[in-house]
Amino acid sequence: MGKENKNLLTAAQVEAQSIFDTEKERISYMSHNYSNMDIGQAFKQYYGLDIELKDHDDDRCEVVEIEIGNLYVGEVKEITKRGIVFDIPGVKEEILCKENFSSCLDEVQNYIITHDNKLAFEVREKEKDKYIVSVMNAMYRIWKNAIDDAIHTRKALEVHIDSLTKGGYLCHTSITTLKELTGKDYTHSVFIPGSAIVLNIEKDFDRWIGQDVYVIPQKFMEFRKNVYAGVVENSLVGSRKMVLQIQGNINLYEIYKKYLLTQTENFKAEPEVLKGHVTGIINSGKKTGVFVELDGMYITGLMPIEQMDLMNFKPGDAVNVYAKEFEIRKGCEPFIINKKGDIVRCNTRVVFGLAG
Repeated sequence: MGKENKNLLTAAQVEAQSIFDTEKERISYMSHNYSNMDIGQAFKQYYGLDIELKDHDDDRCEVVEIEIGNLYVGEVKEITKRGIVFDIPGVKEEILCKENFSSCLDEVQNYIITHDNKLAFEVREKEKDKYIVSVMNAMYRIWKNAIDDAIHTRKALEVHIDSLTKGGYLCHTSITTLKELTGKDYTHSVFIPGSAIVLNIEKDFDRWIGQDVYVIPQKFMEFRKNVYAGVVENSLVGSRKMVLQIQGNINLYEIYKKYLLTQTENFKAEPEVLKGHVTGIINSGKKTGVFVELDGMYITGLMPIEQMDLMNFKPGDAVNVYAKEFEIRKGCEPFIINKKGDIVRCNTRVVFGLAG
């Protein structure tokens, strides 16, 4: 069995970043870097998914207890337009996938060749001395496992926005495992709430229709349910706003480091001028000022202004500001950074001053 290589790209990393220009490049990378691995080890490395697998070279070759609903990896004994027959050492019953791959047989055979002549499958039912399995279900579950990992680690996913509906956007994203297996475009529905499409307030919701954007996946939820057929279609809820917030925290950290330099005794230059625009105005007993979003940096901060000067600013106005100070949550570090160098929490917010 191949050894795990921490330098290889994982599914979460590929989904989170625009690494490959085409699907062909991604498949080429997979074939080149994962072809020498046992498929079970490859699934563990790439998708973070443990699948039960018995090695043909294992002399002990214990009897495998097959359980309905579990995922396994088996060697392909035969593949035809009518289905696939599998073999797992220690399993006496026939393992049969009845799914019809006739329209993409060449692609599936090529996938098998580049994956050690093995495929993953989900056990659906048992008929006397035969197990009926599903390769398609297994590949979907492997993809879903990668998305669940992206939800946990807050990794971005590329989606295409199809239409605007009540409450948000209907979108879709590629189910990459099924596409790699069949060469066909299998997609999963995604929903972006209208409040999660931009960092602050969106006025032109129609402009996003037809766009490819990145979202942080949040959760799977029921989208359509057919009670009579017993079929439930799930949709993935995602937030583009969270992507912008994460990028904004990265940009804010860079501004914070420059700000610290301005606080040293030897600093002589003027603070960096930052371009932004007004997004809102606050006029209360505690605070008066305007909220400013830095252009292209996904950072919003308050610029305190005297009450009598508030009429000089309105939403959309361009302004030049500088980082005057940072308000840090009491008892906290301004930024919490993990061992990988990722910002996992931001405990500070910037206060702007009007640049002359």
